[in-house]
Amino acid sequence: MTVKSTSRGPYGEASMLINDIVEYAARKHPERAAVLFEHREITFAQLRDNVRRTANALLTVAEPGDRVAVLSGNRPEYFDLYYGVPAAGMALTFLNHRLHPSEIAGLVDHAQASVLLVSSEYVEAMAALRDAMPSVKVVLNLDDDYLDLVGQAPATEPPRVDEDSVAWLVYTSGTTGTPKGVMLSHRNLVTGVISSVAHWEIPDATRFLFCFPLCHVGGYTAVVYHLRAATVGIVRSYDNDTFLRLVADWKITQTGLAPTMIAFLLSHRGIEKHDLGTLEAIGYGASAIPAEVLRRGMDVLGCDFYQGMGMSELGGNILHFGIAEHRRAAAGETHLLAAAGRVMDLADVRVVDEDFRDVQDGEPGEMVVRCDQVMRGYWREPELTAAAFRDGWFRTGDVVRRDAEGMVYIVDRIKDMIITGGENVASREVEQVLYRHPAIADAAVFGVPDPRWGEAVCAAVVAREALDADDVIAFAREHLGGYKVPRRIEFVGELPRNVAGKVLKRDLRSRFKEVS
Repeated sequence: MTVKSTSRGPYGEASMLINDIVEYAARKHPERAAVLFEHREITFAQLRDNVRRTANALLTVAEPGDRVAVLSGNRPEYFDLYYGVPAAGMALTFLNHRLHPSEIAGLVDHAQASVLLVSSEYVEAMAALRDAMPSVKVVLNLDDDYLDLVGQAPATEPPRVDEDSVAWLVYTSGTTGTPKGVMLSHRNLVTGVISSVAHWEIPDATRFLFCFPLCHVGGYTAVVYHLRAATVGIVRSYDNDTFLRLVADWKITQTGLAPTMIAFLLSHRGIEKHDLGTLEAIGYGASAIPAEVLRRGMDVLGCDFYQGMGMSELGGNILHFGIAEHRRAAAGETHLLAAAGRVMDLADVRVVDEDFRDVQDGEPGEMVVRCDQVMRGYWREPELTAAAFRDGWFRTGDVVRRDAEGMVYIVDRIKDMIITGGENVASREVEQVLYRHPAIADAAVFGVPDPRWGEAVCAAVVAREALDADDVIAFAREHLGGYKVPRRIEFVGELPRNVAGKVLKRDLRSRFKEVS
């Protein structure tokens, strides 16, 4: 007999839902600021009522189980939707506003969303594509009729939903191909949030500045801080001047930035003159941080650093590289900076070979994961879902190695491994060497077709100063085996990245696939 999971525990108590995070915080600290945005301050009590009204309002225009898609830049209403849509038993569907309108319409159609919430600047473009989204029954302008609908709804707690119902439908960034809809349940997200709270150092009354687009799964970071009843400030978009001003004005104690953003910030003229005395820690992800950036960051910004590694399919991080290890790296153990961290307590991780056998420490293999954070599957993609799992383990597609102290090092994505002349080349290894060149600001390594070797190692390089390809190749040859040395160097103004800061290597492969 199959027993259906419900939102009740064995003694009748309610299992935790993502919207409970705000309920709990509002009971403990009702008058504490939950969200800061420009000149607005929203308390936890106000956020709780907004979440309840959002859920009750949506239940008047849609049904539990429906998808509610949102297209907008960063704004406070995102948090009403983060918690309120799942509280209604519906799935919040994230739309990347940086995509082309036709791509966005394609995602809405694939999600079969019944409600589309759009901020004013995108209303006209989406209206022109209305026929491409036949599942949509209700379109609400976030600056107009949405506010009216929610404003009329009661701030009573909505009926509780199943913890295994889909809370967020997050489309992958498409770094390796067509985006896939990742189904994350309340259980997935709450587990990921609790796991992060257990590992991150978040003191009471922390004030966190979120600098990334909220339309990405990385927004779960803000939910982590809300579980600690911390204040979360958001920006429309990141720039150094705004960041430096808000750290001082809002007395920010923690923030999150990509390594490229940290390097950009440190290059800001006159940064030493800004008041950053409240800043205690910066979390980062998407890529490793160069040793010189870490050291200068600790010196100039006067704070600690930590890193998390996860993916959309895992509803948050499963690896944590803490403050203590970063201090060790800054003190000379720079090899640690190639690591993504140790396995977090609520995740079960193995490193396996092609036959799914565990490999020895130090040997490369695919990282597979089993825990309550792992997604329910890919929306409307049963074959892709089946291929992503083996014997109950989710296949991350990351080639990693684990050392004797439990640190996990990302060798490469399986799809980013370059096979040249029968030899495997890890693109990350070559990138780490290139980053050591003083004239290279950014670099991405990938394979391109080669008539003799099958694939050739190619590097797209962003230079800080005058530099030619021969200089780069000669530098790489000093540190790498011959077959790993890039045969092509392509200089670019900037690398293509997704909203989380990850390099879109498929774009680079397409751009430079022609044999030179």
